[in-house]
Amino acid sequence: MDLFEFFQKQEQQLREAPPERVWQRLEARLEQRRKRRKRRALRFLQTGAVVVLLMLLLLAAVLVWYFARRDGL
Repeated sequence: MDLFEFFQKQEQQLREAPPERVWQRLEARLEQRRKRRKRRALRFLQTGAVVVLLMLLLLAAVLVWYFARRDGL
């Protein structure tokens, strides 16, 4: 039996659909992954906002220190 005949005989198995329960479990797993990705994107934006805020506060502190020292306060 050559490879072509083997695949012809096994072709019927390739057309069989898995049970409905398997599809439901797969869809549930995919949905969980989608939710995790959304959370990661949100977490990334939150982290970025905190970093920007800290940088602005640091800049404000440096400017206050600089002008206070320059004016001799």
